[in-house]
Amino acid sequence: MASVDDEEGCETSSLIWVNSLLKGLWPNAATALENFIKNELTSKLRDGTPFSLHFARFSLGNGVPSFGPIEVRRHSESHVLLELETRYSSAVDILLTAGSTGSLSLGVKRLDFFGKLCLELKPLLDTWPIVGAVIIYFAAQPKLELQFSGIVDAPMPGLAKRVQAAVDGLFSTLVLPNFKCIQVTSDERMLSLAACTREPIGVLKVHVCRGINLAGANWKMGAVRSFTSNPYCVVRLGGTSLCTSTVRNTTNPDWPETDTAYFIVHNREQEVQVDVMDNDQGFFQRNFVGLLGRLRVSVSQLLSMRDAAKEKVCRYKLDTSQVKSGLLHVDDPVNTGVPSEIDLKYKWLEFAPASVSDRADRNHPYETHAEPHGVALVELHFGTGFPEEAAMKGLRWKCWIQEAGAAAAAAVYSSSGKSPEHPDFQTSLPDCLHHAIDRLNALSVDAAEIAAIIEADQAEVEHYLMAKSKHVESEAQRKLEHGEVQCMELSWYETLAVLVSEPDTSVIHLSLVNARGEVMGHLEPLRALDVMSGTLKEELTCKLTLEQSHAKPSLSSHVSNFSSWIFPTCTPISKGRFQAVQMHFAARYLALAGAPVTFQPT
Repeated sequence: MASVDDEEGCETSSLIWVNSLLKGLWPNAATALENFIKNELTSKLRDGTPFSLHFARFSLGNGVPSFGPIEVRRHSESHVLLELETRYSSAVDILLTAGSTGSLSLGVKRLDFFGKLCLELKPLLDTWPIVGAVIIYFAAQPKLELQFSGIVDAPMPGLAKRVQAAVDGLFSTLVLPNFKCIQVTSDERMLSLAACTREPIGVLKVHVCRGINLAGANWKMGAVRSFTSNPYCVVRLGGTSLCTSTVRNTTNPDWPETDTAYFIVHNREQEVQVDVMDNDQGFFQRNFVGLLGRLRVSVSQLLSMRDAAKEKVCRYKLDTSQVKSGLLHVDDPVNTGVPSEIDLKYKWLEFAPASVSDRADRNHPYETHAEPHGVALVELHFGTGFPEEAAMKGLRWKCWIQEAGAAAAAAVYSSSGKSPEHPDFQTSLPDCLHHAIDRLNALSVDAAEIAAIIEADQAEVEHYLMAKSKHVESEAQRKLEHGEVQCMELSWYETLAVLVSEPDTSVIHLSLVNARGEVMGHLEPLRALDVMSGTLKEELTCKLTLEQSHAKPSLSSHVSNFSSWIFPTCTPISKGRFQAVQMHFAARYLALAGAPVTFQPT
């Protein structure tokens, strides 16, 4: 496994010519976007929401987006990564109103955006269109600051933060480990699962050792420099987080080694975020301070230190700009300008070469090891037998690892399954014409007339119609044979990564969850030792075991049944509808360098 710096080359460009071109095109692009908002999106909001939401005004101002610098990194002959900085700052005039009279309004008067957009081009082909797929994501959460006007100017605590959080949530769907994959080539033989997903590059070990001069959330009126907090930390990277223990009655806490976190890293520009919080979970809330300080540092900044592979402790100054200083003691460090700091201990764990990862023997117990042994990668391919009504709302896979006698580790989730766009009918007709041919054929238009309408060869149209008819018949026959009436195929083609700490006792679980987060069923658990031995590298097919409900019917369930009878579109989908689900997947293992690969004698 290559290290994070193992790349063939890196080039940087300022993109001056792109920004000059964009400066000339942006007024037209902004006008087109404003017309879309006013003419199309506003009508959809008004018709689709109970409060008649609509944009009374929408103007992006005179600002122009800027791009660059751009870094181009060639990881291999078939893999190129582009990292592009994007910025937009401008006074804007956006007003969203609700109600027929517009009595409630929410306005934005300024918008500032900064983010580093990453585009991975892979695989690179020797035939047109050269690029097989494009993976788009932000390595770290983009920074979007909104200055509000309208209802948020009124004394309504927390409204601006809720709006800001909702906007940040939209961007988080493109922040690692989330990403968007756009397939460029239509030849699926050129695309592998590795081409349509993100591979981890290593594991980061993080421990917040201590805090220095933290804000004091608890103090008494008249007391001189008598203030304390009950601090704890929430450490995040990507979609994983760890909450440390709470240290009582201090502003200079020391956290134990047991509060160490391990994060799977996919890109060196991902950020570690540490939120130092005050624990005020009494029966009555005594203070409303909450946040005591925040740190954001990228993995690349940590790796730039010498000997990143060895444990290192660095002191960082916390950002206290969001701390509610007005609720603190007048002599508090935040109010007197004394910096609040934390000591952060970290270590970078590289993946071992593939030859080491393949030397696992599931018949021998592993030595105990203080750090994780490696990462198990569960490759989700495709499945059949999914109820159409559930698939349209969204079905995801939940993956987690369970060690004997320990609490289950935090789960990771896949994206929603995608229905196949269309089968390959081995025709030269463009894909965009298939839908038109289907519609005309449904209207009983013969092949000759269809060919004349779309200006295509009649033989090609007849070949497509025959192939499509055979496909529909075979699908109907397959559904009848497997009891998959009104079921469909879904594909994922993505990888879920979980840390393996105790190989001898660890079991990996996969559960299917619906759009509401309810578990529909489980696949057969995977022993970590089987994954490490390489016996699960080849694609497996597993039938879903339905989730059993042991809870007794409650009053709320009877009410739910009554409402489902009145509103049939809201009827919950029976778990029995998932009995025909079969999933195709595989699993492989990446060992961490330094993890033991020798075994204790049995």
